[in-house]
Amino acid sequence: MGRLGPSLYVSWAVLAIGIAIPVAGLTPESVTRLLVLAFLGIQMAFRARLAAALPALAPGVRFVAIGTALAAVVEGFHMISKPVFASLRVGRGTALARALESYALDLLFTVPAYLVIFTVIFSFVSRYRYGTWAYAVGLGFAQAIGDGGLFFFANAPALLLFLPYPMTNYHAVNVLPFLAVKGGLPEGRREGAGAWLAIPAVIATYLVLGAGIQGAGRAFGLGP
Repeated sequence: MGRLGPSLYVSWAVLAIGIAIPVAGLTPESVTRLLVLAFLGIQMAFRARLAAALPALAPGVRFVAIGTALAAVVEGFHMISKPVFASLRVGRGTALARALESYALDLLFTVPAYLVIFTVIFSFVSRYRYGTWAYAVGLGFAQAIGDGGLFFFANAPALLLFLPYPMTNYHAVNVLPFLAVKGGLPEGRREGAGAWLAIPAVIATYLVLGAGIQGAGRAFGLGP
């Protein structure tokens, strides 16, 4: 689709966000999304400089490290709306020490999961050729659906019209790692439909890890 694909996706995203936020109002969820969008915007504005981070690392390690670091920042934005466990949510009256403790506990459960998730994603990136836009949309979709979206949209399929809105959350953690390593990937990467096996693989990874995290949380008294 050439340039038409990115233009259509950006237009869809702008329309979805432009409707969703005014309708919802400045709820904690909306504030989280706005913070994520600002974070993504900063990344794209300084992408050349940021994508040059950690040049001494091997591509796989670099991809996983950058992705996990960005995901940790985005987890911080979600502390006011939807942390990994509802009991860790940070509100206006939460003391700073308590907020930092909650964030640390959130990262204790989520960072290991992101290390696995980005390792799975890189296993495909290192074997198959992806255009930047195809990667961003395909893997953003996989992460959005895997990270709770499968059940959410199954219960409210009409809200798929707003799918780019939650997908921006994952663009903010997976695009920059791809930009950082794409120039150093193996020349012999394949093309074809096999590349899109990344989507079910990432969804399955999220489901397995999510079940494990929720089980561990309940064991430690942190679950919902």
